[in-house]
Amino acid sequence: MKNNLERYQRQLLLKDIGEDGQQKLFDSKVLVCGAGGLGSPALTYLAAAGIGHIGLCDFDVVSPSNLNRQILYTPTELGKQKAEIAKIKLEKFNPDVEVTIYSQRLTEDNAGDIFKNYDILIDAVDNFPDRYLINAAAYKSSMPLVCGAVCEFEGILTTIVPKENTSCFQCIYPFKPSTDLTSKTFGIFGAIAGIIGSMQALETIKFILGLHCLRNKILIFNGIENTYRVKDVVKRKNCKICQY
Repeated sequence: MKNNLERYQRQLLLKDIGEDGQQKLFDSKVLVCGAGGLGSPALTYLAAAGIGHIGLCDFDVVSPSNLNRQILYTPTELGKQKAEIAKIKLEKFNPDVEVTIYSQRLTEDNAGDIFKNYDILIDAVDNFPDRYLINAAAYKSSMPLVCGAVCEFEGILTTIVPKENTSCFQCIYPFKPSTDLTSKTFGIFGAIAGIIGSMQALETIKFILGLHCLRNKILIFNGIENTYRVKDVVKRKNCKICQY
């Protein structure tokens, strides 16, 4: 086993991790699509846990409106590439971790080539077209995918495993919203993004370790009432993504 294990001492004490589990984390390759409100906490906790290789796909630059929730960035970094800043900070935060960045927009043409280099994906984007694209490419690539989304004081989380023929994101949201729902068109309370992004990291780590995950289920968090609900998700017979 590589690296300074003292850093991971409290994880090694957990019966569901131990040295064997920590080695699995060191050996894992996780791709995070989006380095914003969800991606910032997800990336931070993946690095903290000792994920050996983290990929980061984000083409955007830091803007003032990002700073209420995108905790990787500061006002001194306005106008700079998020992916480049995140790589520097994550590798400084944990030198055990290697970070590869893709400062480009995901498309149908490049998604498969990027995804094939990883073991599991995190969807941390902020709009439905990109979520649909990532979902379709993940299923086509047989790549497990942890999806998260936030809106106002609410967040959702689910895990998709194509090799197990689970339901997909488009089973949950089969129809594109009638309005342009992005982080620029509705409010987001920063701590909600922090909660869901952290849970995406947790769900990813649990998947790598072979622990219970939200397959065919969706978790819904209400930040006003401070409640969690977990609902079953049924595969849609006419889903054009996960039905063959």
